[in-house]
Amino acid sequence: MKRQLVGLSLLGLGVLVLLQVLGIYDFGLAFWPVVLLFLGLTIIGKSIDGRFLGGSFSWIGLGIGLWIGGIGLFNILANAGTSNLSGSDIAGYGWPILLVALGLAILFGNRSSIAPGNWFKAGSDFDSSFDSGDWTSHSGMHRIGDLYHGRNPWVLDADHNFFHGIGDVVVDLTTAEIKPGMHNIYIKVGIGDVTIRVPGGVNLTVDGAVSVGEINVFGDERSGFGGLSLKRTIEVEAAQATVQIMARLSIGDMNVQYMPDDAGS
Repeated sequence: MKRQLVGLSLLGLGVLVLLQVLGIYDFGLAFWPVVLLFLGLTIIGKSIDGRFLGGSFSWIGLGIGLWIGGIGLFNILANAGTSNLSGSDIAGYGWPILLVALGLAILFGNRSSIAPGNWFKAGSDFDSSFDSGDWTSHSGMHRIGDLYHGRNPWVLDADHNFFHGIGDVVVDLTTAEIKPGMHNIYIKVGIGDVTIRVPGGVNLTVDGAVSVGEINVFGDERSGFGGLSLKRTIEVEAAQATVQIMARLSIGDMNVQYMPDDAGS
């Protein structure tokens, strides 16, 4: 019955979008709010059926679905003039919802569903070849909240992993002393905005991908859903260091900034 309700909700929303596209009636539906609402309903349905984070009902998935779907829904209602709350308001309220969901998952849920390895499932849009253990992690494991690596001067002398569940991530290489040699940086984020700042003076290879949202690599921009990817390479004559960056984001915006004038700042 629950699956039928989710299916009927998606069907009804699709009909409303179709009526607006055909010019029959303007419901105030915009592209991104509709996408977020569809995505939220889909996550809610999978969480109820036990297909989101393991083989049972997922409080975490339900919280994420309600948050994402709520952002889209209240954007639509605000555009239609029927609500004083907007999607940005719901985005700010989402953290308490996720904390409640996480608490319920710990108290009543399947513990395996909130284990670190189950945040990113095999067969997703991320490259499984980089989960093989060839990368040396120095950043630790982060799940919910914001992560800023490089706020203070640091040394890049080994490979780094950055795994993050929900929240904004900043990886600033312009504050790093980059040692000679090859350095691999792997960034994998579930939901949030990702900002990567890279300096000049080194050879760079950037491979970025976003499932739903926007990606900008050195000024080249893509937006939409269904999988977005950009690859860029910069070669510097007589450079002694090479940095290879692979970044993967499920939902959100990714921005890779080339800042040669700020190297070492």
